[in-house]
Amino acid sequence: MNIETQYRFHIMHLLKKQDEQTHKITTTSPPSFFNSRVTISRVLFPSSIGFRTRRIGLNTFLKAGRHIDITEAETMRYITNNTSIPVPKVQQVWRQDEVTYITMDIVDGTELACAWRGMSDKTKRWVVEQLKGYLGQLRALKPPNDGAVMSVTGGPMRDGSRVGLEMFGPFQSHDDFHQFLRGGRAGIPMEVFENMRGIEKVVDSHRQHYATKFTHGDFAPRNIMVKLDGTITAIVDWDSAGWFPEYWEYTKAMFNPYAPDDWVESIGEMTGRYDEQLAGERQLYEVCGHELT
Repeated sequence: MNIETQYRFHIMHLLKKQDEQTHKITTTSPPSFFNSRVTISRVLFPSSIGFRTRRIGLNTFLKAGRHIDITEAETMRYITNNTSIPVPKVQQVWRQDEVTYITMDIVDGTELACAWRGMSDKTKRWVVEQLKGYLGQLRALKPPNDGAVMSVTGGPMRDGSRVGLEMFGPFQSHDDFHQFLRGGRAGIPMEVFENMRGIEKVVDSHRQHYATKFTHGDFAPRNIMVKLDGTITAIVDWDSAGWFPEYWEYTKAMFNPYAPDDWVESIGEMTGRYDEQLAGERQLYEVCGHELT
């Protein structure tokens, strides 16, 4: 065994020991050896380094950033405790120097975004049926305050792809949420907005009454992990999740220009179809844009 091999063997043993220690700790402060683990991970797992994520142990994955919120960890814990939806197990959460850190168990499988095109029609159908069941569980959860739009903790939310990087809400009603979508924090009241031209689809959508459903908010193949046989191993990236009007899962999932056509055709089956609301969202997107915070 040469020196390099001995070094790697020693480091792998150290990471395994640190992983075992991490599972015994539940605090809001950094785990032991955190900085050294991050340094070592750059050598052992160079391909796992992303913009906000990296592998830092044999069974540990880190998500960190200034626009990461502790609420995401609370959401995963909530889903674990109230459904059978597979999500990463949260190990620790802490905030330091305005940066939030979430460590979680690594999940098996590969991104559905990479696996989908090579799957048979039978395997794709198996994937859709599983996701339909999991989203059914998600949407069956009882909201603590029907009509409110809020995070799992009852606080503000974040949606980088639709709203912007800053937190927004919570809102006491769907009407308040819709007014926010019509122009940001100031918003445009409906009595003013309805007199504008070219916004009929938005008005039709925002005047309707909706049930409140728990929503992933970024339901896309890149956030779904699968085995080769199509078995779902995890749904990840819960940073946009919360209690929203029932159509929100569908309209958000449809804003995915790079998704395969047969995936897009299956979205409505999994989330429920809300074509009228999608038309309103697309029209609103053109009028008010998506950088609302």
